[in-house]
Amino acid sequence: MKTITHEELVDKFIGKKGTKEREAFEDELKADVLAYKFKELRKKKQLTQQKLAEKAGMGKEQISKIENGKFNLTLSTMNKVAGALGAKLNFDLMLVE
Repeated sequence: MKTITHEELVDKFIGKKGTKEREAFEDELKADVLAYKFKELRKKKQLTQQKLAEKAGMGKEQISKIENGKFNLTLSTMNKVAGALGAKLNFDLMLVE
């Protein structure tokens, strides 16, 4: 039986790097990871969605949508939520060849 790598599986079922399908998949995955981190930090701080929303100057519904990946995050929104959690966002920009 041949062993197949994760990368080979993603290439086969999602698309090779550089394709629109692969880029969309990776963008959605990054958004899901960020949503998960926001939720975990909120729980670690023992905040309800309502309390976090109040601290961030947002509605509870927005926090729920963010945590469930149903909200298109802007930099401004990410910074509001991170600030309300006492966290700092770190972005890295690098050239892709």
